[in-house]
Amino acid sequence: MSMQWFVVHAYSGFENQVQRALGERIERLGMQEKFGEIMVPVEEVVEMRDGQKRRSERKFFP
Repeated sequence: MSMQWFVVHAYSGFENQVQRALGERIERLGMQEKFGEIMVPVEEVVEMRDGQKRRSERKFFP
């Protein structure tokens, strides 16, 4: 059986919590073989703050 893509709607700022909760529930129900990777799309950004370069992750969605 091939994997399919699904998009889960989550409130802004709760994406990682939803990812973690979904992963825990999948494990608890023993359904790991039916699910692949659960991803929150992020990009690494380098910004200047107070004259120093700072790396941070920013969420981005298509």
